[in-house]
Amino acid sequence: MKLDTKTIVESLHKIMCSSTSTQADARVENNDYFKRRVLDFKAEIEFEKLIENYKNIQFLEGGQLISKALSGSAIDSNKFIYTTLSYNKPDKYLEVYKSISNWSDVGEMFYLEINDNWTYDELQVKDASTSSKRSENILKPSCIFWAFNKNKSIFEKHHEQNYECILKGFKNSGREPSVFPLRKREQFDYFLNYDIDILKKIYATRYFLDVVLRKASKRKIIDFDGFLKYKQTLSLIEIKEKTPILSEKDPLDQMQWKYGWDSRRILWYLYFSSKVNIPIIYNIRRINNIIERKFIQWDSITIDAFLSGSDWSKGRGGGGGEDTMLAPYLFFKRAEEILEKLNQ
Repeated sequence: MKLDTKTIVESLHKIMCSSTSTQADARVENNDYFKRRVLDFKAEIEFEKLIENYKNIQFLEGGQLISKALSGSAIDSNKFIYTTLSYNKPDKYLEVYKSISNWSDVGEMFYLEINDNWTYDELQVKDASTSSKRSENILKPSCIFWAFNKNKSIFEKHHEQNYECILKGFKNSGREPSVFPLRKREQFDYFLNYDIDILKKIYATRYFLDVVLRKASKRKIIDFDGFLKYKQTLSLIEIKEKTPILSEKDPLDQMQWKYGWDSRRILWYLYFSSKVNIPIIYNIRRINNIIERKFIQWDSITIDAFLSGSDWSKGRGGGGGEDTMLAPYLFFKRAEEILEKLNQ
């Protein structure tokens, strides 16, 4: 199938709308989880483009740790399946998989190598919350399914070349997933400005998360934005687009500015880093405001530096009902400064 940008964006609009609710947060002005989720891709795409300027640094796709819901039993604990989707050959991700495989809570590990033998699938959509559902065609990505052999530290083609090799670890819910209404198509228009290869990669991952994995009952997913690979060393990266939190008394005083980081994500990153020995870098695509969203600069910080300046006695309400920890804006460095050191 010959893929084009418009068709990919149309399918992306359908699956993201149908799988994601619109939920405003009264604590945050002009906040909507769905809108933020759609716009978040821009920062991730732009950061990957930034890395292309550094010949000794590679950007690697972030993966997903997928687990079953805990039963509450004292003998139950999190056990994860790890997945990645990318057009690259799996060996490019060997260091990532070797590092994560050392964590005993990670069981099966899969690598889904995307190719261009795409077909079509049907998806249930509806126009409004009161509308009846109808079927529409969406793109169905094609992948080669690889399993990571921990003992040999190699990737091997899985004998099941379909998503069932992952889904079989979960119970089917026996009911159709909720279908949320289609929303403004123009919120997706910025995707049309990007290279089709980037869009195919984004779409394949969202299809996996929002269509395939929704068939798995009570599955829990924690995803990563990406990894940086340099000198056979890895860093895990978090990428956001936002403005600093300004002081109401003196908005121009940068010493009073703050950046927030989701407390739940910080806790997860610290736990993950302690298990796999991969450092964490937080990267913010600073914009002028949340309406115009004009790019100003990239601000970056390590998780240790962020926490060294955090006010542990208080936090702040963030988007989606989450609390955030705050660190001084001036603790952050320009991303280019950090990347130049990694590139040497």
